[in-house]
Amino acid sequence: MVAQVWLPTIPPYEEVALHCTVPTYIINTNMKKTIIALMALAGVAAADTYTSSTPDKNNQGNYYGFTLAPANATYLTTDIPADFTGLLNLDSITIQTRSGGSSDAARVAVYEYTGDSTTGVYLGVSEDASFTADTAVEFSFDAITIDPTKRYQFLFVNTTATDLATFDQYKAASMTWGVAVTNGFSGQIPGGWGTYKSSGLNSWEGNYVPVVSLTMSTPGATESVPEPATATLSLLALAGLCARRRR
Repeated sequence: MVAQVWLPTIPPYEEVALHCTVPTYIINTNMKKTIIALMALAGVAAADTYTSSTPDKNNQGNYYGFTLAPANATYLTTDIPADFTGLLNLDSITIQTRSGGSSDAARVAVYEYTGDSTTGVYLGVSEDASFTADTAVEFSFDAITIDPTKRYQFLFVNTTATDLATFDQYKAASMTWGVAVTNGFSGQIPGGWGTYKSSGLNSWEGNYVPVVSLTMSTPGATESVPEPATATLSLLALAGLCARRRR
């Protein structure tokens, strides 16, 4: 019969009790490290996630994209710490669409912002998303890492584009999308922020940025639920440790 195992939180001292259906045993530091590794195998570790959002809609239009810095708490509501340093995975952008009109399905291409009338370093492109009026539409990303304190260009492109690395390639794939926008800020937005009115990326819509929410997470960590087989193997290994100590 397989022993039933209950694993308590591992305290930071040298010895810890492992409770089983057999009597309690004391395991040493090496066994504690083994248990911690098994807990990680079972999917205990989770990524830190962060969200940054612009204020609510007070206008709308058709635009080519926008620029902003995700961690700027002056213009965004964000839970990224003020002293944050490092990189985050860009997981998704949710964009509020305009209440009328229509747009073709699109993707969002991401570039570092270096100035007007050009694109910066190309970082990647989202999955396709279809337009539905007056709806929060999510664009999902894979393997894009950003420094949230820096500015980025988020540009709408068609779903057939395969090469987007250069400014000319972006322009050939560029398109407008109907989005809700906001200028609900306490003053002027900084240079390098705003909503593009042309594919030349040299014409801004005043102090407006789209109504968006960005979701980011810590690189290298995944929030996972183990497969049943993985969880079972982990528990069997713990039971084996318990039985070994009994012998």
